Amino acid sequence: MTMALSDKRHQFRLVLCGHKAVEAGAVCLVLMVQGHLVDVTLAHLLIATKTGLLAVFPVLGVTFTRYAWRFANRWTAATVLGLCTFLADAAVHGSHYSGAYTEAALTGLGACAFSLAVSFTPLGRRIDRLAETFRVGEGALVRVH
Repeated sequence: MTMALSDKRHQFRLVLCGHKAVEAGAVCLVLMVQGHLVDVTLAHLLIATKTGLLAVFPVLGVTFTRYAWRFANRWTAATVLGLCTFLADAAVHGSHYSGAYTEAALTGLGACAFSLAVSFTPLGRRIDRLAETFRVGEGALVRVH
């Protein structure tokens, strides 16, 4: 593996995980304060940050395996983020809604939808181009949408 290819892969990991953490954390924050953004406190920001970072740990781990190329598919990336965000939110704090896992489920669904929306932006297309550095099989580039 050349240094340039390795650099592109690390850049992909950084960009992918950075924006996925923001997506998960932002949705968590909005749902935690039930949409009342003027009620956001430092404690809310810390909890949302912890949720976002915990949600991307599995995503980051997968980027070091042979399955990393699957994140070139916006639907796969969004689904994995939604599931990981559900688990992270459930682990980090209790629900502010009725039902033990209601908020975690809404946060997971919101993160999935937000991830899909971002995937159609210029940033999403840039991440797709970076994902092409992960090769499959006999050197064929992956372009899955």
